[in-house]
Amino acid sequence: MSFMLLSALAWSLFDLARKKLTAHAQPLTLAIWLSAGVTPLYLLLWLSQGASLPEAGYWLPGLVSLLVSALASVCYIKALSVGRIALLVPVLSFTPVVAAVLSAGLLGERLSGVQLLAMLSIVLAIFLLHSGWNLLLRPKEAGAGLGLMLVVALCWGTGIVFDKMALTSATVFFHGLIQSAGMCLVLLLAYSVDSLRRRDPLSVPRYSGPWGLMALALLVFVLAVSGQWLAVTEIHPGIVETVKRGVGIIGAACWGVWLFGEKVKPWQLLLMLLIIVATAGLALY
Repeated sequence: MSFMLLSALAWSLFDLARKKLTAHAQPLTLAIWLSAGVTPLYLLLWLSQGASLPEAGYWLPGLVSLLVSALASVCYIKALSVGRIALLVPVLSFTPVVAAVLSAGLLGERLSGVQLLAMLSIVLAIFLLHSGWNLLLRPKEAGAGLGLMLVVALCWGTGIVFDKMALTSATVFFHGLIQSAGMCLVLLLAYSVDSLRRRDPLSVPRYSGPWGLMALALLVFVLAVSGQWLAVTEIHPGIVETVKRGVGIIGAACWGVWLFGEKVKPWQLLLMLLIIVATAGLALY
């Protein structure tokens, strides 16, 4: 449970750092630098833990996790370029539902009635906090981005289930090394294809922002992902994903108030209170 909460808090900090970094790099370039930056960190951590190799059963779920994660990253970046992000973000609130359904089908892990009610309450609250009714009222305005974001939600929900399957046969840091290195290669391929499509000369993606912020983002990123993997080895993937997103949106609201002077309306406070209570329900039952 401690790893799940620590990971959720780290994801909230990472989202804040990533928001700052987007002012200095395009989404695809930033994704490349993040995946490239954490790869040597995972290599050092893996070596420090004895560099144990995985069992044969690792590779199928490990590669499936990599493929769906890479597809999610490419689709997410593409969705940002073709759709209105305010309309598309609510779709991601359904990621825990995908994780819960696949966990039941592939792992035989089912939520209790109380856990299911708590999870659905959190998902609904997150959807409303992201102003999801705008998407329901004006789905056509989301355009092609809606389909892309649905793929992202499906892939993220699928990925965490296959992460759990892969981690039965490998250490967390080996899994991190494979996932980050593979993601970097896929994103570099996407970057090259995009450059060729626009008939731009091929070049190394450049980041011109503050390196201290990048280093902090990389460390928090490793903490968030590694904590999530450690948590999912013991806890239902749907619960881990739900708590991650619930804490994330509360964290985003807090950062908005403290750092950007944003206002939180009474109905938003009630929804955040619902998320806190429902998260406690998930933890206790």
